[in-house]
Amino acid sequence: MGDVEFQNVQEIRGTPQNAMRMIRLELDEEENRRQMSSSKYGGVCFHVAIAVMLCVMVLVLICSAPLGENMSNLTSEERHARLRQIYIEKERRQRLGSRMGLSPLEEEANDRLMAIRQVDEEFYNLWRNYHSQPPPFLKHLNIIDTNLYAALKSMPKGGFLHVHDSGMLRMEILIDLIYRDNLWVCVNLEQDFEDFRFSRYFPHIPPAEDYQCNWMLMSNFFQLESRLEFENRLRKILTVRPEGYKSSSELARHLRRHQRIIHGLITFRPIWSEFIFTMLSDFYADGVHYVELRSSLPNMYDLDGNNFTILETAEALVSVSNIFKNSFKDFIGIKLIYAPSRNLNDSRMDEYLENARLLKLHFPNFFAGFDLNTFGDECNLPLLENVTQLLRIGKNIDFYFHAGESRCPDSSRPDANLLEALLLQSKRIGNAVNLPFHPEIMKVMKRLSIAVEICPLSNHYLQYFNDFRQHPAAYLIAAGFPIVIGSDYPCFWNSAPLTDDFYVAFVGVISGWGDLRLLKQFALNSFLFSSLSETEKNMAVSKWQCSWNRWVRNLVNSSGY
Repeated sequence: MGDVEFQNVQEIRGTPQNAMRMIRLELDEEENRRQMSSSKYGGVCFHVAIAVMLCVMVLVLICSAPLGENMSNLTSEERHARLRQIYIEKERRQRLGSRMGLSPLEEEANDRLMAIRQVDEEFYNLWRNYHSQPPPFLKHLNIIDTNLYAALKSMPKGGFLHVHDSGMLRMEILIDLIYRDNLWVCVNLEQDFEDFRFSRYFPHIPPAEDYQCNWMLMSNFFQLESRLEFENRLRKILTVRPEGYKSSSELARHLRRHQRIIHGLITFRPIWSEFIFTMLSDFYADGVHYVELRSSLPNMYDLDGNNFTILETAEALVSVSNIFKNSFKDFIGIKLIYAPSRNLNDSRMDEYLENARLLKLHFPNFFAGFDLNTFGDECNLPLLENVTQLLRIGKNIDFYFHAGESRCPDSSRPDANLLEALLLQSKRIGNAVNLPFHPEIMKVMKRLSIAVEICPLSNHYLQYFNDFRQHPAAYLIAAGFPIVIGSDYPCFWNSAPLTDDFYVAFVGVISGWGDLRLLKQFALNSFLFSSLSETEKNMAVSKWQCSWNRWVRNLVNSSGY
């Protein structure tokens, strides 16, 4: 808790600020500038002021040399070299994590970590042959074999602030579920799977979308196809294609189908609790101690076709979380970001907002806020500005919107969502890869300490960029902008819950200048920008610090890397 970077931003966030008031101040400043430049006299004064300011900046830059160094006595070459060094140092101090203090043992661990990274880069050549049009990243780079990956996997990463429950069903768990009793499968004309359902009797459930299929017992289906063939086809349907997709919209459709297919498996009441416990176990094994889970909270059902309410689904999640916390004392807990699909009409939106209100009423310590899931495709979904109900409920419910994450033919759509998310006072903004194109929005977000949730692998597979070195997060991190690392749907591309995205961010996005300070800042940011209360944050950081210190000692003393 004594780290400088954590304390400074915590003081900003601890001060009550109104985002609308901040934006009005920005607009007032802009109006004043406009009025000044509208007159000839004001224009002259303005340009004179700019010239004076530039002169002052040069003088300040020269005078910022260390005391005792007389710049006037230097040769032109020495002065040039000194000014270059000053610029480099000033930029270094702006980077995220640059002011993070390290203990002597952490400094030693940092040296060890950077040595491991250097050896891995020279041995595996992970980035030297990375072309501008690569295949999906994990198809040809086996990063789990690297020593750096092993070190990052064991690292306590703090909180996990951007992950969807539908992206956490591991394939081996899913395959195990299809061999359970009383499972029915809905098969289309191409013998592909469209839905699953546990039931004592024939499920009279019509297709919910634009597809046709027929129900049959899973045990009967195995008479038509071997289990190995079935498992291979299921893997093909429910994971990302090795060759990639034509567009982010195509992958978004695949994500929606994936969610629909697994829906009937994980919402069976006995399996829902198993699924949540397994998910928390996977988080914990990957160095995660706190989670803010995005979920639409699907209605559970039983073998007789009885449906349960959204509150009962939430209650099951809370109960499993409490059991897990009692089993693992250093696990801090889980909170919910209720995140139904943005693709809806006004009546469904009213229903979802009423659900959010009920969840906050019945589970005030569990419910974190509200989001509208885009599945990575803002191009074909309603804009946030069209959802007028959000203005009425915004004072009572915290928002955590996805916004500015898509690259659309009409580039204004995702960017309009970015502005709306700010105006609606979203506490964080998910996957805002377009943020660097909007300096005014970025300036206000930084002043209000609104963090961006970055999910590098998800951004890559959704084709927002091809080369990790070109990820917009590199600029945000260099500018000291608040960032947290998430993963979106990690099991969809066979990734670990969070380690793979940490690895890509550390090795690919920020290239050669990141070190232990940045990794530590990422972890602390996950608490600082969470929905935890100040008391809960202090407790969480205290628990995390113990795990962090243990990891640092192991990194220094281990010969396994």
